[in-house]
Amino acid sequence: MPPEAAPSQERPGESPRPGEPPAPTTPPAPGERPAPTTYGAPRARPARGEGRLVAAALLAAGLVLSGLTILNGIQVNDEGLMLQAAARIAAGEVPYRDFWWFYPPGQPYLLGGLWAALGPSLLWWRVVRLLADAVVALLAWRLARRRAGPWLSLVVWAVSICAMAFPSGPHPFPLALAFALGALLLFERRPAWAGLLAGLCLAWRIEFAAYLVAGIALALAVGPGARRALAPEEGASDTGVGHTGATERSPADPPRNGDRRRRQAIRFALAGGATGLALYLPVVLRAGLATSWDLLVRYPLEDFSRYQGLPFPRRYEGPLSDVAGGLLPYYLPLALVVGLAAALLALTLRFRRERDWPVLATALFAVGMAHYLVVRPDYFHGAPLAVGGSILAAWAIATVRGESLAPIPRGVAAGREAAPRGALAGGTAGPRGALAGRTAGPRRTLAALAAGLAALSLAYALAQGVSRRWLQVHERTAPLDAAVADGVRAAPATGRPLAAAVAELRRLVPSGRPIYVIGRRADWTTAGAPLVYVLADRPNPTRYDIAAPGVVTSLPVQREIVAALTRARPGAIVRWTDPVSTAPEPNLAGRPSGVRLLDEWIARSYREAARYGAWTVLVPRVAAGA
Repeated sequence: MPPEAAPSQERPGESPRPGEPPAPTTPPAPGERPAPTTYGAPRARPARGEGRLVAAALLAAGLVLSGLTILNGIQVNDEGLMLQAAARIAAGEVPYRDFWWFYPPGQPYLLGGLWAALGPSLLWWRVVRLLADAVVALLAWRLARRRAGPWLSLVVWAVSICAMAFPSGPHPFPLALAFALGALLLFERRPAWAGLLAGLCLAWRIEFAAYLVAGIALALAVGPGARRALAPEEGASDTGVGHTGATERSPADPPRNGDRRRRQAIRFALAGGATGLALYLPVVLRAGLATSWDLLVRYPLEDFSRYQGLPFPRRYEGPLSDVAGGLLPYYLPLALVVGLAAALLALTLRFRRERDWPVLATALFAVGMAHYLVVRPDYFHGAPLAVGGSILAAWAIATVRGESLAPIPRGVAAGREAAPRGALAGGTAGPRGALAGRTAGPRRTLAALAAGLAALSLAYALAQGVSRRWLQVHERTAPLDAAVADGVRAAPATGRPLAAAVAELRRLVPSGRPIYVIGRRADWTTAGAPLVYVLADRPNPTRYDIAAPGVVTSLPVQREIVAALTRARPGAIVRWTDPVSTAPEPNLAGRPSGVRLLDEWIARSYREAARYGAWTVLVPRVAAGA
């Protein structure tokens, strides 16, 4: 990732850029205090060397805190489907065309490349995730530090690393989030680099990239120079500093700023579009445009929320004694959404266009992360909002306390120095200034209350994250007995039966011959177990590794699966009977479709040979080959 550039505005006391005239200043009258050049009382930023030292220390600390448990735990569904996709890609298959897949291509191709270069292992995605966790937390700290003090920014880092470290998994969102945060840091001064990162984000999570691009576009559209000053008869300039009616632009809106914003937007769009096109085009051309559109766009928009959406948490029904593992995680989505709303309210009430326009990019992106969570408010969808919401909360607290580090453009500072003191206090001179003065008190009070609520949400997220880290560190695990485990550990109740079933599969089915894995019922599924294919190193003869409700529970797809199994005659079928595979979720996935064609075919063609906990190994009946 390219080094972060300084913000686009000039900081107080900074020398003008080459070729620019110095900012005009008006000396204060005798006995009069100088007019401020920023809102609030910003504190000095750390020296560049000091900042780099702190950044290196936080990166190392993030690697340690996430690495404490990176080898613990397995996910038979999420980990399995991503690694099975990587194995298929390493073998030359193309997603969307050769196997059913609705995620963007970035993560499976990255893991597929590691799979092909380094061999099958449960370790490679963990290395990627470890680096992503630490980088996301570091970038969140850097972004928070733009407008908040060192301690608030450190809280943001702590919330972020805890949120990223649990739950872990080979999901595509950590890298997408890292690319997005990098773009938010760079778009003011390095729009082309920001566009490159936005294009990379698009290849990992389409919706993340959509909200990122929308946020940056909004910020550039609203920023100083992006629109013309008001007409003289409107009585005020864009900055809120009154003028006498002469035809002039606001100091914040010189013509060159408008041209600069347009150039920034064009460079950002060109770099992002070129990067996204370069990453998607080879895959889409091989898979087909219609198929790719159906799986990448239509299915997530139309079917995912209907089949896999969950209601927002309202009433906790678990034991009250389980605070760290039950109560706090249950209400975390609610705390994050409330905290985001409060932070946005506080920032809106104290918003100054010439100072705060870059905030709009992060704010809109965080709103997108709230949507990502609300669709399915569970562990796996909360981390992006925890990161984005904590940044906004820190900014809101710092702004309300008058400690924002955000600079104001040089022209605006000069305009504020030249403006009447009444204009500085109330925003404008004349009737509008009087109205602003009357409303300033209630607005400040409401902003302070909102910032306080955001602070409570930040404290809740920190307490929940630290308590979960403590529980994870003290979880009992044992090495997973599998050839591709490479040191990965699992809870004994989960890992031992699974390892025994995998050993039986490898004994029964020769290398290269297929197996098939299915849940309790073919007409009802909320989770699958494709990790079995990876651990056994045996292929799936069908196109469906993901047990997607509404897809594998439908009659056409079950007919396709039965036809594929009839042709391939797998040496064994594994039925996963854990209740989690048919959980009673309050959505379409929690309702049986009534289609049992696949179950009936398996019952006719296979019989039980062994059972290991929730894993039942089935082998062909003697008459099946006749």
